[in-house]
Amino acid sequence: MNKGIYVTFFTDQGSGMKNATQQTSFSRYIYLFIIVMAILQGVVLYASADYTLRNYIGLPAPVVYLPMLLAIFVPSVSSYLVTTLKSVPFYLFLACAVLLIVWINFWYGGEAKLASESNSFTAIVMLTLLFFFLLPWLQLRLSTGVRNPDYLSLINSYIRNAVLGVLACVIGGIVAGIVKLAGFLFGIVNLTYLSEIFDNALIYWVGFCLGFNISLVFMRSAFDFQAGKIAGYVAQVLLPVLNIIAVIFIAGLIFSAGTGARIGGLDSFTMLWFLILNIILLNLVYGAGSEPLRFRSWLNHFVLFSIVLLNIFSVLSLYGILTRVNQYSWSMSRLYAFSLALFLTAIILAYSIAVLCRRSNWAGLLGTINKTGILVLIAGILVISSPLADFNRISVNSLMSAISDGKIKINSDLKYRLESLGRRGEAALATLSTDPQYKIDLEKSPYERQETRTLKEVLVIAKNSPALPDSWWTGKPDFPDSWYCKQEKTESECLGFMADVNKDGENDVVVCYYEPRISSFSCYVWQRITVVTEEGTETDEWQRVDSQESKFMSSEVRQNNWEALKEGRFSLKPKEWQQIDVQE
Repeated sequence: MNKGIYVTFFTDQGSGMKNATQQTSFSRYIYLFIIVMAILQGVVLYASADYTLRNYIGLPAPVVYLPMLLAIFVPSVSSYLVTTLKSVPFYLFLACAVLLIVWINFWYGGEAKLASESNSFTAIVMLTLLFFFLLPWLQLRLSTGVRNPDYLSLINSYIRNAVLGVLACVIGGIVAGIVKLAGFLFGIVNLTYLSEIFDNALIYWVGFCLGFNISLVFMRSAFDFQAGKIAGYVAQVLLPVLNIIAVIFIAGLIFSAGTGARIGGLDSFTMLWFLILNIILLNLVYGAGSEPLRFRSWLNHFVLFSIVLLNIFSVLSLYGILTRVNQYSWSMSRLYAFSLALFLTAIILAYSIAVLCRRSNWAGLLGTINKTGILVLIAGILVISSPLADFNRISVNSLMSAISDGKIKINSDLKYRLESLGRRGEAALATLSTDPQYKIDLEKSPYERQETRTLKEVLVIAKNSPALPDSWWTGKPDFPDSWYCKQEKTESECLGFMADVNKDGENDVVVCYYEPRISSFSCYVWQRITVVTEEGTETDEWQRVDSQESKFMSSEVRQNNWEALKEGRFSLKPKEWQQIDVQE
């Protein structure tokens, strides 16, 4: 008799949970299959992570990371899906996974000319998202044969997969740590041969992969827990907290807009994360809408009201992204963010319509909305990873248009951005390089302080003040803020005048710096000193001896005081604080 481990699958029907006890044997051959896959996974990941070995193998640039992607995802998908080795759909799904991995690899890395130019990060992120959303559908298809599973089963599978994945990673890390510990202990007692075997990167990788995959398969078979209910109890506490934050934020937004107060920059990234967190907690609390309300009546109405308010966050995230696009251009990150913002806006809008139409019974539509949303999200990932939505092409065209409109400065940052956009970016870079001035500008770093004007050109002399002495200019005076005044496009101002600051009967040079967005302006004082040269002649030099900062309560007062200073209306008062002099 074939010994195995038996799994009980549960199917949710309506509001109850029926034990649809479909038992499937996880035979020893499944574990043998997983062990072989895990060993291959560890070996390939070791070879991919070793820079020297990767260069020695010498794979061409477009496929240099393909073995790594296959090693990361194919065995992991197998561990999540396998129930029997005799299932034709299982192998069909694995074949589809391989095709998806190959396609994503060539789409995001196919234009790299050198292995050093290849970047697998985007491909890994896209494949992780794709398989995360696909796996529950495939798992339920293999276990129950249902093509269109109910939403409660789906959400439980998503939560279960995430929890088991984290636990499997921890177990894999523990196995790798045990291997490391064994190598260290064997080295202490002079078992050099064993120590060298265990203290090896290849063994660490294989140990981690064996621990991850075997524990994942075992936990799928041995453990049954309602992760959705556990997470739902936690979400009941966190969701109202988020709702309170949303209400306070929107109240502050309305107050700031009504009073004309300045609103800080809209961070679309933060808005998107806030929306995602709300959507996750809403689904954990309400599930498929089949259970009784989790909140008291008044709190439930507050939560529903907050759902409608989330549309403001959706609009703000879109507004923030489009504002940046209008200021500069589309970029890869803005295109990804805009796609995500559109998706979240549609989901929140659908939730709001359900709330307005069904009120407290809105959650009955939650399953339909979310299942549709998940399928749209999967399709969206495939679309943006295909010629149907070529983000590289959109980014390059937008960049070139922004350059012609003068929105983007031509410098080395632009060159780097175009080089990262594949052959279209390189073609655009070649077009720009045909202009001699552009070719020079493309090599300039935006972080270099290239002064286009001198201090003498920009320094404003206060009214009724004598001209600053030539001997002061000869010394090429400078101070920390002077660079800002020398820029072509700046609101900063530098003001100079003569005054006997130390009351010694001789005028000193005073230069002040003003920046409209800073709550103070600074002044620096130079004093004339007589220096005897090596030839025995005396010469005048100017030494910066003091700096002062004037703080003001409001921008209006600061502006008025600056204008008064430009008119020469000021007085000299003794300082309240004395100078600290260290005695020898």
